[in-house]
Amino acid sequence: MVTFEEYLKGILKQVDDSHTLLQNLRDKPGDLDIIRRELAKINGLFAALANKLETNKQELADYQHVLPPIRKYLANHEFFREMDTMSLLYSDDPMRLKNLRMSILDSIEENNLLEHIKSILRE
Repeated sequence: MVTFEEYLKGILKQVDDSHTLLQNLRDKPGDLDIIRRELAKINGLFAALANKLETNKQELADYQHVLPPIRKYLANHEFFREMDTMSLLYSDDPMRLKNLRMSILDSIEENNLLEHIKSILRE
């Protein structure tokens, strides 16, 4: 049986893997689809994790510090509309892809969210 802690670390590992994949993209044609897929994955994992942390406060008390940055990320960042606009006009423009990708990476690193994730994974 998987413990809450293992479940949490499994989710955070997937987020970290997606972040690494986004970091390593080279902004070439076709990357917009990869960015869209990884962003949807990250957003879904953050939403699931936030719900799990809120409903299991006692079992996951040691990890409640990651909840506020996740909530801020989910509330303040919406990149899909920008990707929809880009896909029609600029999906092959390497500079626009890079700017979008860097904005997404910066948003994940805001409020020390990525640092919290890496810290939990190191435990």
